[in-house]
Amino acid sequence: MKEGASGFDFPGFRRALEAQDVDAWLSFYDDNAEWLEYRHANPPRSPNRMTGKKEIGAFLGRVKGSNVQLKMTDEIIGDTRAAFCLTVVMESGKRIIEHIIIHFAGGKIVKQVDVEAWD
Repeated sequence: MKEGASGFDFPGFRRALEAQDVDAWLSFYDDNAEWLEYRHANPPRSPNRMTGKKEIGAFLGRVKGSNVQLKMTDEIIGDTRAAFCLTVVMESGKRIIEHIIIHFAGGKIVKQVDVEAWD
């Protein structure tokens, strides 16, 4: 995998995400990025919405502090979007499976949409 025409460094994004390197991970998001999560508590009519690096960074910090393991698989990478599966393994052994689409422009994620299934 290499950078596409968009200049987005997907391999670097993957490394930062799986290592939960919050500063490196956050550096992949545009200042005004939007992140939507659809999950059992946040159905389509009211997704969890984070906007901007401040909100997204706070969330990434909570992920890092929760002592979970993250593993990305099944990635498909295009010039303006990428999709992948993220498996989150919690300390209890329970899992969250997420299918994620990221939209990028100018080398940064401008929108992320997650659909989650929980154990």
